[in-house]
Amino acid sequence: MSGPPSAERTRPVQRKTGRFLATFLPSVLLIVAALVFSAGINLGTFRRDCGDALFSTFSVAGRKVVTSIEYAVKYGKTIDNFFGMERALNQLRTYLPQADGVAVALPNGQIAYAIGTYGFKDRAGDRLSGYEQRRTTEEFKRNASFNYHDTDNRSYELYLAIRDPSDGRWIGTLMIAASDSVIDEYVRAFERHTLILVGTLGAAAILLLGGLALLPERGRGGLGRPRSGRAALAVAALVQIAVGVTGYGAFSDAYLRTVENTTGIVENIVATDIGSVIGRGATYHTFSGIDDYFREIIGIVPHFKGMSLAVPEGADLSGSLGSGQPAAKGDLVTGRALATDADFVTPTLRIVIDSDFIQRNMLEVVANNVTILIISLMFIYELHAFVSRRMRPTVETVTETEAVVAGADAAAATGRSLAGLRFLTFVLYFGMFLSASFVPVIMQTFDSGLFGLAPPQAAAIPVSVEMLCGALAILLAGRISARLPWRTMTAAGLAVAVLGAVVSGMTGDPLLFIVARGLVGAGTMTALMGLYRLIDRIRRIDPATGAYSDLFSGMYVGVNCGAVVGSLLADAIGPHAVFLIAAVVLTLGIGQLLLLTPEPAGAAAIAAAAPAVADAKPDGDTAPARRVWSDGSFLAFLLLVSVPTSACSMFLIYYFPLFASGLGQPASTVGQAFLLYGLCIVYLGPLLSRLMRSSNLSPGLPVLASGLIMAAGLTTFALTGSLVGAFLAILLLGLSDSFGLTAQQRYLERLPVVGTHGLAVPQSYHLNARKIGQVIGPMLFSAAAVAGGAGATLIGLGLAAALLLHLGLSVLALRRRPFMAKTA
Repeated sequence: MSGPPSAERTRPVQRKTGRFLATFLPSVLLIVAALVFSAGINLGTFRRDCGDALFSTFSVAGRKVVTSIEYAVKYGKTIDNFFGMERALNQLRTYLPQADGVAVALPNGQIAYAIGTYGFKDRAGDRLSGYEQRRTTEEFKRNASFNYHDTDNRSYELYLAIRDPSDGRWIGTLMIAASDSVIDEYVRAFERHTLILVGTLGAAAILLLGGLALLPERGRGGLGRPRSGRAALAVAALVQIAVGVTGYGAFSDAYLRTVENTTGIVENIVATDIGSVIGRGATYHTFSGIDDYFREIIGIVPHFKGMSLAVPEGADLSGSLGSGQPAAKGDLVTGRALATDADFVTPTLRIVIDSDFIQRNMLEVVANNVTILIISLMFIYELHAFVSRRMRPTVETVTETEAVVAGADAAAATGRSLAGLRFLTFVLYFGMFLSASFVPVIMQTFDSGLFGLAPPQAAAIPVSVEMLCGALAILLAGRISARLPWRTMTAAGLAVAVLGAVVSGMTGDPLLFIVARGLVGAGTMTALMGLYRLIDRIRRIDPATGAYSDLFSGMYVGVNCGAVVGSLLADAIGPHAVFLIAAVVLTLGIGQLLLLTPEPAGAAAIAAAAPAVADAKPDGDTAPARRVWSDGSFLAFLLLVSVPTSACSMFLIYYFPLFASGLGQPASTVGQAFLLYGLCIVYLGPLLSRLMRSSNLSPGLPVLASGLIMAAGLTTFALTGSLVGAFLAILLLGLSDSFGLTAQQRYLERLPVVGTHGLAVPQSYHLNARKIGQVIGPMLFSAAAVAGGAGATLIGLGLAAALLLHLGLSVLALRRRPFMAKTA
């Protein structure tokens, strides 16, 4: 008699506690993670910009040494036997006390002279790595100098070309290296300010979320706790916006101070040069060529707009000597008094710092913050959905009879399975796409080449192998899925992918890297096939389940988050570390699979449902596969639609990372391109697909329109050849795939082959045809990279021709079908 009242008293407490945990804890965890990630990205961006500013000023001193070497070569000296080279390098270190090592290398990579540390000490006679040789060869075709952050050695390195004055031939390379600690003094104050800001805003957000979670439930017509998911998203958005706005101001001020400090290095160099001339008895009114000297410095330092010597009124030398543009509104002008000459003239060195250049750098900060905001909201929504759906039985279940208990338990188990399915798919694609923005670029960093292939061809191999192994895994999974439980198949696939990610991050051999990417492709697709088997089991219990929508939602969010997060992390910690992080993420996926993803509705329910299903074969098993291939319309669809469109979609995964890297763009730019594409899929896809269905168009017209939009995107990029053109092409690719993938599925379902053989087998061939296209795509674009803009144009035109040919064959088939029916 006393049992029910006790249960009634206990349930409200359990519901309240469970509701608080489901509302508060995941939101707090994600806001903390988002804020830490946001702070890390801002610090990484600031560090990279400081490094670029510092090394642009290092280039001024380095260019002086290069000029003196080239002058000596003009009068008969040679690089490999240059008396006095060590003295010149030591003089460079007096200009740049922050530098830890300087060296001179020959075009064949041999280091002829070296002093200092960070790879240059005791290396005279050694050779540059294969990657350093290839990069200097390619960069010096376009630029006189370049710098990059060596994440493995934790140093910044600057390379300047030495050329023969007589014919402009590249005859050597001057290299300057400085450790990461050089940048620390520039970053320290900004880092402290950022951490205090993020900590304060994070604490305020946590208190606000706690207050919202503790509010009483909303009654009829009354006030109370808002819906937890929306509240968490709103708080996360407000906090991230606050971090972005306040962080922008702090970043701008700190970067301006960095520019002023690095400008001081140039002032010291110019003051030393001019002082040495004045010390030999020269006067300012006898100076010649100083305009050219200033013009060369302006060309080296990107944030310099103008340089001049300003003299006081009444001096013999009136006005100013200089080059560049005058200061405009908002520009910063620095001044430094120089040495006094024999005529008692003491001019001031004036340097105009371009405010427009600084603002352009600030726009990158804005883009990063917007990107982080979007990704943070995606993260917090996925984790909140997972935790709240798993805790729903604790929060909501109130039972009266044993029958209701059994039904509620089955529904709860299925709900937890769906929650686990969605989040596991998210984790799978998140880990898989962490490295998507730089896998092609990695192939160019190995010391040894790959069978003498050109860099674009070598870069295509790991992407193609990953896709090919994924396609083979899909075929093999179809054969073994009847023998292995879905959980075993998924866990095995994740384990193989973890192994591939670890090897990818640790190997220095290109062949082993290719094998590792094949393991990643095979493992992730095997895991995905295991999740498809889980969906089959859920559908046996609940045919009306939305399991596929959960799968695709987790998939697309994982792709977006993985590509963006991986690209931003690659800029900060290096790509090899990101591979290892991907391995950790996929390992966490194994843990979630084993601990937090239950069977749909218990062993008894599945055992009862299994025999009925086991006796029924899939639609596609009723006819031999060879008869499927005998259908001409189906074969034309695969060869002229499925394969070409999927091949062209590899522009984003393979070609764009190489293109952006060649322009000197950071990996975060590639991540933003992935996000642009993903947002088109996620938000435009449902809208456009619904519009296509409601418009009663012929199924072939959306397929044709989608393909032509894709072809237009590639042609647009080929005609512009710019970063803006590439982003426009990616936008059009996203628009195309947003409804094109669904349109292809609808077209496939209406082909005669489906009515004859069922949907299962034709659909599997369609998926594998798309995989084949993804294998072919990198090879096509690697050839396009060698051919230039004409290659991308030919790919776009080839796609359009294939689609129009398919349209013509479809029309012909429709005309023949009534004729065949009449004759029959």
